Amino acid sequence: RLVTDVTITTGGVDDARREAIEYRAFTTLKIKVGGGDVTVDIARLRAVREARPDARLLVDANAGLSLADALRFASETRDANIALFEQPVRAWDDLVAFRAQTGLHVAIDESVTCADDVTRAKEIGAADAVNIKIMKSGIFEALAIAERAEQEGIVRMIGGMVESRLAMGTSACIAAGLGGFSFIDLDTPLFLVEDPFTGGYVQNGERLDLAP
Repeated sequence: RLVTDVTITTGGVDDARREAIEYRAFTTLKIKVGGGDVTVDIARLRAVREARPDARLLVDANAGLSLADALRFASETRDANIALFEQPVRAWDDLVAFRAQTGLHVAIDESVTCADDVTRAKEIGAADAVNIKIMKSGIFEALAIAERAEQEGIVRMIGGMVESRLAMGTSACIAAGLGGFSFIDLDTPLFLVEDPFTGGYVQNGERLDLAP
């Protein structure tokens, strides 16, 4: 059994607040930022925190922020208690600078596609965590990334692209089978208009049950 987060998608401030309330069954919320005006993103995060003071908050920019905007976002949301900031910027040097200047825990996603990327991140101080995705790296390299992260002392997260329950179930089995994943981000089937598959895991709110 695993517990997944759920994503607050890009949109307006009222949308973010509404989704945060609708997802009250989830204890961890991941807010997408970087799709537009950073001022709006700051307001969106504040609205989510106000609506859900109980939630663990993750932020994901998909490498969509400039270093200046990322630093401003971090500064103006410091009191929101962000647990993890995923890929705030794209360049390795900017990741290092952001992590050093903000003190936030940083996860890399777009910057890691193979196990050697994990070692590089460790060596230069670019990340605290790594988001492992089978659609990005393939199953065998995803396993190698997970092993390397454990060796390097980097926190493991498992996530996905826009994937069906077939891929999400595979990733869930990896996380449950290996253990030691601090962040589970396997929510994308919730956003599909139609689910092309039946069977697999059972989801009840934030809980994924692999027993079936």
